[in-house]
Amino acid sequence: MFAYILKAPTLPEDQEGDKFFRRFIETPGLLHAFALEHADGEAEQLVVAVWEGREAAERYLNEAPLRTEVDQAIPGITRTMYEVRDHK
Repeated sequence: MFAYILKAPTLPEDQEGDKFFRRFIETPGLLHAFALEHADGEAEQLVVAVWEGREAAERYLNEAPLRTEVDQAIPGITRTMYEVRDHK
């Protein structure tokens, strides 16, 4: 398994982030996705995505039109990649 954490400093005010997430969870190869909101009310948002493998994540990152839409709509997002070593 492979994972990445997407960090967004803020989301568009029209709730476009929720629309993106609903589309994102239908991505082939995506096993789990968590949309996290900062517990202290700060604007920062996180998405934790767990994939079948690195290939599935890279396919999304390199080929999915949704990824381009998200990057254009939400400036300043970052993605950090991780190999899943263990899980429960």
